[in-house]
Amino acid sequence: MSDFATPIELYHVIKGAWSEATCCEGWDAANPCKNQCSVTALAVHHFFGGDILTTATKGGKHFYNRIGDVFWDLAADQFDEPVPYSNTPSSVAEALADSSPSKLEILLANIKANAA
Repeated sequence: MSDFATPIELYHVIKGAWSEATCCEGWDAANPCKNQCSVTALAVHHFFGGDILTTATKGGKHFYNRIGDVFWDLAADQFDEPVPYSNTPSSVAEALADSSPSKLEILLANIKANAA
């Protein structure tokens, strides 16, 4: 199902795949994972399945994943303080509403290019 053995392998590739075109708003080249949580959670779900979850942060709703019994937040680096994870169930539809299908397509293409 996955091109990656673990979400950690995906993390090392996705860090170079974020761009202004994948960002939901407010692209910051100094903090490239900022506002990339929904599209990142969708990419993790694409490669590994599992669940998409949300939690409230001072910046708004934050998306991340659960695969089996393990929680994965590949976009946590954007924060300058610990994330108060509430593990609220979410969905692909909710994450897409925060991002877009085209942003996900761009991110997946960037991941493929960076993994090559």
